[in-house]
Amino acid sequence: MRIAFVSPHSDPLAEPGEPDSGGQCVYERRLAATLGGARGDEVHVYTRRWGGKEAYREIGGGAELLRIDTGGEDFVRKEDMAPLLPVFLQEMWQRDGEWLEEADLFHGHYWDGWGAALMGSLRTGRPLIFTSHSLGREKRDRVPEDGSLHYALRIANEQRIMAAADRIIALTEMEKGVLERRYGVDPGKIAVVPAGVDTDTLRPRGSVAEVRAKLGLAEGERMVLTTGRLDPRKGYDLFLDAIPEASRLLEERGVRARFLLPGGGEELNDNERAVRADMEARIEEQGLGDRVLLFPHLNFQELVAYYTAADLFVLPSPYEPFGLVAVEAMACGTPVLATRHGGPPEIIDPGEDGDLVDPGDAAAFARVLAELLEDPGRLGDMGERAQRKAREVFDWRAVAADIRDVYGQALEHAPG
Repeated sequence: MRIAFVSPHSDPLAEPGEPDSGGQCVYERRLAATLGGARGDEVHVYTRRWGGKEAYREIGGGAELLRIDTGGEDFVRKEDMAPLLPVFLQEMWQRDGEWLEEADLFHGHYWDGWGAALMGSLRTGRPLIFTSHSLGREKRDRVPEDGSLHYALRIANEQRIMAAADRIIALTEMEKGVLERRYGVDPGKIAVVPAGVDTDTLRPRGSVAEVRAKLGLAEGERMVLTTGRLDPRKGYDLFLDAIPEASRLLEERGVRARFLLPGGGEELNDNERAVRADMEARIEEQGLGDRVLLFPHLNFQELVAYYTAADLFVLPSPYEPFGLVAVEAMACGTPVLATRHGGPPEIIDPGEDGDLVDPGDAAAFARVLAELLEDPGRLGDMGERAQRKAREVFDWRAVAADIRDVYGQALEHAPG
């Protein structure tokens, strides 16, 4: 099967810490590689080229990445991608038109990928598949418009594209419900398939003692980790607001914890610098310098070692469509405390492999943090169950097989 992935803003081979890198990029890379490897399909992934990156890269197996020259060399935020889409499609076709004309289907990721994939589908008459990764109406509820997020344009286009889709892949039952209730999508064309992780590489590894020594943790001190790109929507401010009370409660119980948050690398854009500056200001204002560490970019091996060494992983986003980093942590044997808004309730069983909280309620956030961290034996049991669930439910091989079934259904009903 020839599968065209279209994802203008999200580069599947983006380096950790790059603007707009994150869970969606990992999802696209792993899905493309699994389809092109274990499944034997041809997958071409089309994304925007910027910053002097290579125009062509192999992803793995039968999956290839083609970066399309559109809009110059500078980074463009996903919120500002709409005006570039017609030219993106034109350049995409000029670059790889012979292959695209013979593609079996188009799979668009996020709404900008949907838009370009829709144009490709209209041009060839081949089926159109969408994975949203995030929905404008839901995001607007949690992160209000600030003049730069362009929700009105995004939501109007989401509505149009969903009407045209042959099949829509929702990552959770919650997302399926939103598509039905808030976008009027026919439930018959929605398939729920979760995101996945490579459990062969994401598993407990690395020296816990070495990581703890590197971070200067004392014996018995708890290690609490969160990671992700520097983005105001990731809830790092909410996490920092909960740490003073959590630390106080823990100290009453004779427990000390160190909280690790991402600090970015040497080159940050204006938005990332603003997020880091806000984090640093909160740390200073609340006297958290001995409790909070902003760590630099980690390579994959380092990230897996940090996941493994952590006693608890925290996902503090006020709204998270799925929460791939939570599944990555679980695969490494670490329980997760995540937002109850969005996808995490379908990943985490409270009390079994983690817990859920409203990150906007600082007192409740702090209380649950302290309750989890005071009992290392309970955390260890949760971590074992979390790893087992990651292997059984979220392994990429099972996920890719389910998505390929969705493709087959779309092709079965395709005209001609």
